[in-house]
Amino acid sequence: MKVHEDASGLLVVSLARGDDIRSSVEGLAADRGLVGAKLSAIGAIEDPELGYYELPKQTYLRNAFPGIWELVSFQGNISLLDGRPFMHAHAAIGGPDGATRGGHLFDGKVGVVMELFVEPLETPLPRIPCPAIGLPRWEPQDG
Repeated sequence: MKVHEDASGLLVVSLARGDDIRSSVEGLAADRGLVGAKLSAIGAIEDPELGYYELPKQTYLRNAFPGIWELVSFQGNISLLDGRPFMHAHAAIGGPDGATRGGHLFDGKVGVVMELFVEPLETPLPRIPCPAIGLPRWEPQDG
């Protein structure tokens, strides 16, 4: 992983083939002491697992997509879950036929390269349990 901090504070990150996306992003956030951040990226992803949340059942449907896919879009955030950085991201992936799939990103490795922008926030984003939806959601706090 290569990281450049822009004068604005934006982190410009290049992840290499085989890097685990979740552990790389959450590790970077922990190393930098991030309490919140906006994430966006493009590149390629290998063996992604994407999900769709079924609110009535309060559970995810999970789908594995073996192989290397274009990472057409990756949008998300870093928040704090139990005091530790937690990545919440959604991804759109594309195959050789141009068709796309998308959903909540659980897992995946960098397939070729991942060009990631991390926009740190001063506002802490702790996740709190929300029984109505069955998931912890973030609540912005004063910095």
